[in-house]
Amino acid sequence: MEQSYDILVRTEFLREYLKENDLSESKFAATIGVAHSTVNRVLNGKRNPGSKFIAGVLKNFCDLSFEKVFSYESELPKGKNTA
Repeated sequence: MEQSYDILVRTEFLREYLKENDLSESKFAATIGVAHSTVNRVLNGKRNPGSKFIAGVLKNFCDLSFEKVFSYESELPKGKNTA
């Protein structure tokens, strides 16, 4: 059975990065090609980043790597518990 993963944003790191680089959520959103509401929801933990968000970050911010901004956690298939 395949294991699925949720990709998460390291929100504290990304918030600090935006602050240090004088980027508002709106400007960041425009740069990576997503709606401001998407950035806001991701930073507030209300949704996980989609492929457009991830690709936009990696394409437009050469100083950011996947490992710096994102993490992933495995999710057990429904109904399965570990012993």
